Amino acid sequence: MKRILLSALFVMAMLCRLQAQKVETHVTVHAGINALETLLTEEQKQSVTHLTVTGTLLDEDYAFLRGGLLEQLDTLDLRDAEIDTIPAGALGAMELYLVLPKMIECIRDYAFKGVCEVTGKAPFLGEYKNNPYYKPLMQASKGHPNLMNIEGDSYSAVYSQNGDTLYYLKPGEHLLNWGGDMEIRPGTQVIAPTAMRNEPFPVGMINLVLPESMEFIGNYALDITLLLPTSYISKNRYPHGGEYGCGSVICKAANPPKLDIFGNDFWVAWSYLYVPESCLEAYKAAPGWEHAIKIDTIENLLKKGQNIQSIHGEGENTSISITSMNENYILDFSKAPLQMDLLSTDGGLLSSQMISSAKVTLPKKSLQKPLTIVCVRFADGTNETVKLIP
Repeated sequence: MKRILLSALFVMAMLCRLQAQKVETHVTVHAGINALETLLTEEQKQSVTHLTVTGTLLDEDYAFLRGGLLEQLDTLDLRDAEIDTIPAGALGAMELYLVLPKMIECIRDYAFKGVCEVTGKAPFLGEYKNNPYYKPLMQASKGHPNLMNIEGDSYSAVYSQNGDTLYYLKPGEHLLNWGGDMEIRPGTQVIAPTAMRNEPFPVGMINLVLPESMEFIGNYALDITLLLPTSYISKNRYPHGGEYGCGSVICKAANPPKLDIFGNDFWVAWSYLYVPESCLEAYKAAPGWEHAIKIDTIENLLKKGQNIQSIHGEGENTSISITSMNENYILDFSKAPLQMDLLSTDGGLLSSQMISSAKVTLPKKSLQKPLTIVCVRFADGTNETVKLIP
């Protein structure tokens, strides 16, 4: 009986020990002199989910992390580490929440995937050209003394606390899917280096609007990943200024903002540029801006929008308002739409699309001659049909 009792006590002690080991999920180590792998016990290697590192990381430490530990880590906290550069490919493609060092300066090419919390300065970001979704999402830490997060329908961004500098911008899903005006906040004077570097943008669907206050655009800040349009275009404040597949950039600054280094996918070089009439010639001569496909005035762009006429006549009772532009039809819905079908004159289905926006744009080149029948189904169960000529 005594042996049984001792055996039971031994088993209970072992279980308690194992349970204590399993709950050690938060571990802090000081690395740099000794390899990170030697600083963790075997039990910690099996249980840690939140690893805090002070000191620095060696090349072999990054290899150790990539070798399997990252698969179980939720957070790697380097806030107080003495690291100013995260090497290229350092942490691989594993999703991760990374708390950046306060002294960080640069994140090299393809360094890691996931979310990074900026505790110090916003870092210079390397290339993520082959897969833009591999690029980390940057967010300023809560209560950051110099940075703030901005969330909107068009994009999420990291700004300086006084709002004069844009450090990072990621386009929102609505903008990517439906297009529109991406207006940089009024009062912004500087777009910092790599702010939008290699972010995916369907430039043919978006008006990039730069405010009057803009003075400087840093290295590779507008060197984006170009996407082909995948849906109908919906513009808001400004008409679309380019052609199919071309972007449009509206810069309201009276003096051409100074441009630093820009790459092959410089947004302006793939776009029509619209500027104040009084400084048109200055933009045509300004370094970098002259690479635009076409340079015209904002005044002419707005006239283009004002001069277009609605297809429907006065007083016609309809839930669809149609406006004809040079290359597109803009359909505005006065009640919630669900689906839009395009039909040929003999009733054949050409395309079908679920819609949730109150406005869509149909490129005229997508319509079938001699005319295309557009049938819209609304959330209230009603349907309306209009005929459009290419």
